Amino acid sequence: MIHLFRLVRLPNLLIIAITMAGVRYGVFDTLWQQGVHEMKLLGFQVDGLKLHMSGIHFLLLMLAIMCITAAGNIINDYFDTKTDRLNRPDKVVVGRVVKRRVAMAMHLSLNGIGLIIAAYLCYHVHSWKLFGIFLFSVLGLWFYSTNLKKQLLSGNILISTLVALVPITVAVFEFSNNAAYDLNLLNMHVPGFGNSLLRKGAFIIIGYAVFAFLSNLIREIVKDMEDIEGDLAIGARTLPIVLGEVRTKYFVLGIAVFTVILLAFVQQFLWKFDFQLLFWYMLVFVQVPLVYFIVKLWNAWQKDHYAFASLLCKIFIVGGVLSMFVYKFGS
Repeated sequence: MIHLFRLVRLPNLLIIAITMAGVRYGVFDTLWQQGVHEMKLLGFQVDGLKLHMSGIHFLLLMLAIMCITAAGNIINDYFDTKTDRLNRPDKVVVGRVVKRRVAMAMHLSLNGIGLIIAAYLCYHVHSWKLFGIFLFSVLGLWFYSTNLKKQLLSGNILISTLVALVPITVAVFEFSNNAAYDLNLLNMHVPGFGNSLLRKGAFIIIGYAVFAFLSNLIREIVKDMEDIEGDLAIGARTLPIVLGEVRTKYFVLGIAVFTVILLAFVQQFLWKFDFQLLFWYMLVFVQVPLVYFIVKLWNAWQKDHYAFASLLCKIFIVGGVLSMFVYKFGS
């Protein structure tokens, strides 16, 4: 069983589930409650402002995304067996523990389940355009495993984009479940109030999506630095191979410093608008691990150093995800 968990990257799937729960219960549930509270302060009694996507449909959305992600992890290992035998031989599953044809069957089955669930959800909200998100994810993960993973930066950008799509997808489905009706209702009571609430939610979600993109881009490139030996053996053209280890390190450090600056910019608004709990949480559990990562990466020069830097990436990524729940209790 542990080999199957390793094959589908169970910890990564759990992070996705927590991210989606954070968007729904940490951000959107809080925003609707804030809307009710602010309307009461203005003298209006507004009932029924709550999460619009039902709990069962949210669980189905979570299941669809996790199935497609798990399928992508499996196909990545399927095509990456040769490299993994060089980079991390003790963690090879496909071809050693799980037969290749079984892995392919699991990949197709999980993608099928994910797309069927996605089709139902799109039918429910009467928007087949949203199905394109899931189809793009399936095709993107396949294309990444077969082609882009070995190419300069394009694979890293694709994976980071898919990760950033997770909070955006939750937001889009919440809005598609008749949230627009209640926002218009708020506008009728107080002109512009519903639009203001929508802008606030969009700003928060886009902020988390940008953080997800940048933090995962950093981690993907660091993993390429960790795997440079195996990638060289298969003729890959990853960033460390093309630019060299030192230049790639400076490139990653630049992205990390840029992320620190963006977080500091957000934190000044948190302090200004009296979100002090979230301010201190971001400082201790996101900024500090990120700065520590910068220090460790600066001094890294061998495989185990990059492996530790990759672990630090996951720590501040999880810290960022959990901040959505702190937003709920600290707002």
